[in-house]
Amino acid sequence: MLFQLPKSGIDLLLEDNEILKYLSSQRVGMITHQNALTQTYQVSAHALQEKIGSALKCILSPEHGWSGQVAEGQKIANGFDPHLNIPIFSLYGASYPDEFEVDVLIIDLQDVGLRCYTYGATCVQFLEKHPALEVIVCDRPNPLGSYQKGPSLDPAFRSLVGYFDVPFQHGKTLGELLVSHTQTSTIRVMCCQHEHQPYHYPWIPPSPNLPTWEAVMLYPALVLLEGTNISEGRGTSFPFTCLGAPGLDQESLLQFLKTQKGIQARPLTFTPQSGKWKGEVCTGAHLLLTDRNCLEAFELGLNLLAFLKNTYASFEWLNDKKQNYFIDLLLGSDRFRKDLMNK
Repeated sequence: MLFQLPKSGIDLLLEDNEILKYLSSQRVGMITHQNALTQTYQVSAHALQEKIGSALKCILSPEHGWSGQVAEGQKIANGFDPHLNIPIFSLYGASYPDEFEVDVLIIDLQDVGLRCYTYGATCVQFLEKHPALEVIVCDRPNPLGSYQKGPSLDPAFRSLVGYFDVPFQHGKTLGELLVSHTQTSTIRVMCCQHEHQPYHYPWIPPSPNLPTWEAVMLYPALVLLEGTNISEGRGTSFPFTCLGAPGLDQESLLQFLKTQKGIQARPLTFTPQSGKWKGEVCTGAHLLLTDRNCLEAFELGLNLLAFLKNTYASFEWLNDKKQNYFIDLLLGSDRFRKDLMNK
């Protein structure tokens, strides 16, 4: 049985008449998108505008845009929302004014618990450019819980997908991340429940390729495939729950996956409609989460990389435009890749 959405920071803000009165007298901006909902399933920006009216001056949108549906990595232009009747400034690809006519910035985004997820880095980079802003973070639970996994960040590999000095799976909420790593802004966090309760309430996708709880639970594993030429399921019906590539030895993959805890796997042949191997037939597997309490997703990801590097003849590490290995940027270190290549 699914329960209602948990009460999050935006709900507490909307119930606080003192804060709302103060915000009504300020010029307010909001980093958010339409996937951020209140406990009653209302878009949080809409709910806030109902409370403070014309004090809400603009929306600032992260990767995936105001709609939350723009493809990964796609640069997004500024826009205008006719419902709110305010401008939308993109923090992902567009130029925006250096000086905002804003006094208070409200942040309401669902993070997913990995250092490589870009929302936290986008927020802190913006705050570093605008240190005078008063900031209110409307916090949301970390869907991966408080567990920490993976290497800390080597500063030599700092990037948008590795900005915070925390483990790869950091175990923090977005509010906790920003408070810990922002020294210039005054930040107030509207807290949220911290209980780790996947499947106890409907999952609202914060980005287009994390549509289900299963995708989120497996994300620490399959996101590492972004550093390789193996498909992580983008452009299919099973993003971040399937993997494959042309000519991959499906039977060997399935036998390997039988040794991994918390999952079962079925054979899957798919043709991505976007992303890696677009339009090409890939052989691989669809992962089925059978016991999330046994699943060690980050370890599964490392094991998968080792297996694929040793068994897929066409395996490649992908580089970015600066010739950095993307797996190093994801992990925040080149140690794993180098150790694996030396085996």
